[in-house]
Parts: sequence; structure tokens; C-alpha cells
Amino acid sequence: MTTPDPRLSAVRALDRVIPGKGDGQSLREVLRDFPLQGSDGGLMRDICFGVCRHLRPLNHWLNQQLAKPLKPSAQPVRLALLAGLYELWFSDRPAHAIVNAYPQLCRKMKAPWAAGLSNAVLRKASKLTIEEALEGAPANIQLSLPDWLHKCWVQDWPDQAEAIAQANLYSPPFTLRVNRQQQQRPDAIATLGEGVRPGELSPWSLYVSPARPVSQLPGFDQGALSVQDEAAQLPAELLQAPPRGRILDACAAPGGKTGQLWEKFPHADLVALELDPRRLTRVEENLARLGATATLLQGDASQPDQWWDGTPFDAILLDAPCSATGILRRQPDAKWHRKASDIPALVDLQARMLDALWPLLQPGGMLVYATCSVLRDENDRQISAFLQRQPQARDVTPRPEQATMVDAGWQLFPQQDGSDGFYLACLRKNL
Repeated sequence: MTTPDPRLSAVRALDRVIPGKGDGQSLREVLRDFPLQGSDGGLMRDICFGVCRHLRPLNHWLNQQLAKPLKPSAQPVRLALLAGLYELWFSDRPAHAIVNAYPQLCRKMKAPWAAGLSNAVLRKASKLTIEEALEGAPANIQLSLPDWLHKCWVQDWPDQAEAIAQANLYSPPFTLRVNRQQQQRPDAIATLGEGVRPGELSPWSLYVSPARPVSQLPGFDQGALSVQDEAAQLPAELLQAPPRGRILDACAAPGGKTGQLWEKFPHADLVALELDPRRLTRVEENLARLGATATLLQGDASQPDQWWDGTPFDAILLDAPCSATGILRRQPDAKWHRKASDIPALVDLQARMLDALWPLLQPGGMLVYATCSVLRDENDRQISAFLQRQPQARDVTPRPEQATMVDAGWQLFPQQDGSDGFYLACLRKNL
């Protein structure tokens, strides 16, 4: 059997994610159809993520080199050229090998007319650094952001916007959560060996460098470890509930936080709610790997009358649907799929979920609201508005002294070797 060309596979995947005609598919979903393994799989995925991360500056320089624009039907050729530019400027692969690979790739794509173009463009690019190529380009192009998102970040975070954007141009670290029901964190560090360090925010987090396949993590299949960003571990870690209390994980898929809640509260009555039945299956699979149990419900968090049995909850975790602007280094294609017009609808949905779930909480109970966003309308402004609507609610978020000051809750920004961008607020219901 002929081994698939990883560069050709990357272009074919990208053509579904960033098609010339408009809206594309999720990169994570598309990559499931390209099961290349080993170094070939690594090369393909690196090109896919790299082009999505750096799409705007790559396109900007390429457009300057073209005597006339490429037709939309030539989008695969454009993507091949962008892939070559990404490899030249952002990988340590030999330049001559990259320059030679792409004309041949154009021929494989049945676009022999583009072989000469590829050779000329990539030879010119090989003589430049990315800094030289982008000299004088506007900040939003250099930072590879859509105009609307760059504007939002500058307005929301004038002092941090550039650092947020820069952090999202790097590959994310590989972060684990230790299952406290099976081992202590120092023991997990000793078992994993070299290249492992503890996180500073979550007491059960570990950073592993370089990243390893989960098949090489001791005890992973038995639930000893889970892959989860350190900031994403904080909501369940900060949630307070009686040991045998009733806990709701709303919007539970894919189940990482549900599993973490079970690890922390193994004797609680844990309920996992998810709207999408296919994603609810993933929650079930993740819990099974941990040996965890929970009541799984399919339903809409904004419409409890369809699924709630009338018994109040001692604690609720709402990991709300959001813009995902805090995890763009993990989902870089979201930059090009998300639109400014999406945000008001998300903000409205989040508010409806908060208002719908709050009556389900026992007096004295805690609701933790979380997003993987760095947009204030979804985060501290959302919670400030909720606190105005709900006089029974108090913000009791344990925000560190060095954290960025916000109106409510705790906003985290993406760190190059640390956590993702994330927001959470711990809300106590008065007795």
C-alpha cells in the first residue's frame, strides 16, 4: 500500500477547514479522517495547525507576490503555498527540502501549472525571515488575528492584547490532571520521569515536555491520568459541595470536568447534563475510563423544565458555550470560523443558562461559571450583570492578588508555557 504524502494530506485537510468558498469545518474533526501515525502524522498535523495559527501573515505576504489573485478554484494551490511558507519560517526543516517538495506536490494535486509558481515563491521566501517578510505590516496581520477580534482585545485589554495574541501563536503545553483517587501528584511525577513539572494553579496538574502519546502514559487507560489544561482544572477544584451532596455538571461534554468532579467528590450524587447526544456518549466513555459513575441526562441547560426532577442541587458547574478565544492556540481554526456577529448570541445564551440554573441551586450552595474565553462580554461583564439581576448571589471567587483586576470573577490569560486563557466565577447563594 502506498504511504500517503503527509503534505498532500495536510493540504486536503486544510481545504476542508479553510475552503475558498467560505465557512469551513473544525480542524479537530477533520483530522480524525486522516489517521497518519508517527513522523508523517506529526508533519501533517504541524502543517495544519501552523497554517491556521499563522494564516493571516502568510496570506498577506503571498498576496504581495502574486501578479494576479488566485481563483477560488485554486484554493488547494494557495494552501500548498501557505504550507510551504509556514514550514520555511516556522519549522526547523531544511529549506532546500521544503522548496523542492512543493512543486512536486502541485503536480500530485493535478496542478502542474503551479509548480513553477511554487518554486519561485518558496525560493524567494527562503531568503527571508518572517520578521523581514512582515516589516511594516499592521499589528493585526503580524499577530494573525481577524480585524474584529483584534479590535475587541485592544478595547477589552489595552495593556495585555499583544501578549494574549502572541501567546496564541505558540503550540500549547501538554498538561495532565492526576487522579487523586489513585495516586498523589509527587508519585505521578516520579512515575512519569524526566520532563515533568507540577502546575502552580491547580494542585493536581502536571506539565509534560515534550508531549507524549497517551498510550505512553503509565496508567492512562486505567484512569490514573487525564489530559486537561491547568486553567480548565480550576472550576471543579474551586467548587464547594458536601461530600455526599448533589452536584450538576451542566454542558458536561466531553466529560473532563465531570470526571474531575467525581475524583473530588466520589460519594456525591453527580449529574452530567449535555444537549448533544453524540457528545453525551463521549462523557460516558471518559467516565468509564476513570471507573467513575454519574447520572447522564440529555437536555438544554437553559430549559430545566425539560429534564430537572425538582430536587435542588448543592453545587452547579456551568462550563458555558463561548467564543473559545482563550484557547486559540489549541483551536486556531476558530479564529477564521468565528465572527463578530456570533458574540451577542453567545452572551444571550450564557445569560439564559445562568438565569435558568440559578433557581435549581440550594440556598447556601455554589454555582461556578466558566468559559474558555478572554472577551469581557462573556466573562466579568456577564457575571456583573447577573449579580445585578440576582440579589441572592455573591461573588466569592478566590482571585489571587496578582490577577488582572476585573469587575467580577477571575480572568486568566494564555501563558506560553502555562495555562490557557480562561475565566471563572464562584457564586454563592445566600441563605
